[in-house]
Amino acid sequence: MAIEGVGGSIVSKITELLVEPVIKQFRYMFCFNNFVQEFDEQMLNMALALYRLQDAVNVAKRNVEEIEIDVDTWLEVAKNEMEGVNRLEKEGQNRKCFTWCPKWIRLFKLSKALEKKTETLRKLEEKSKQFKNVAHKVPLQDIELLPSKEFTPSESSKEAFEQIMKALKDDNVNMIGLYGMGGVGKTTLVKEVRRRAKEMQLFDEVLLATVS
Repeated sequence: MAIEGVGGSIVSKITELLVEPVIKQFRYMFCFNNFVQEFDEQMLNMALALYRLQDAVNVAKRNVEEIEIDVDTWLEVAKNEMEGVNRLEKEGQNRKCFTWCPKWIRLFKLSKALEKKTETLRKLEEKSKQFKNVAHKVPLQDIELLPSKEFTPSESSKEAFEQIMKALKDDNVNMIGLYGMGGVGKTTLVKEVRRRAKEMQLFDEVLLATVS
């Protein structure tokens, strides 16, 4: 009895291995519309995932952030896959011809292609959900400060320097103006102020920009 039971299970397994592939091959020919529907749904989901991620990347770029390498790679692969979708989509739109035109080989190949592309898009869409961040902030470059020996103040510039430094320490002051004739050393004075403010740690960061 035990031997018969083992033999029966082996035959059942062999039958399963032989029948299932055959059934799947028949599905490619007789369930074409199902493959088209699954493909259309997955293509829409993929397009939405691509749009969301690309929009997040655009926002990050406007904020001068650096895009993560894996996100850039995903976008490139996704865009290439979506370009290949157009051909299959056009093929799928002509599916009505198969209701009266028995082009079984073409139907078989197209169904397999749709199934394969649907699975590829599904995996890509799932991967897009794994990105916690699309970008990261770029660290500020160190500011090159002028050595003190390059600044030799006159009496007037020394007085202006002390007034500016005093104003920088005043929380009620949010803008300081420095004026004078061209060539008297305003830019040099400002650079020294920047250097001293950084040295005294009055601010977390000190930036200098020349605006004409």
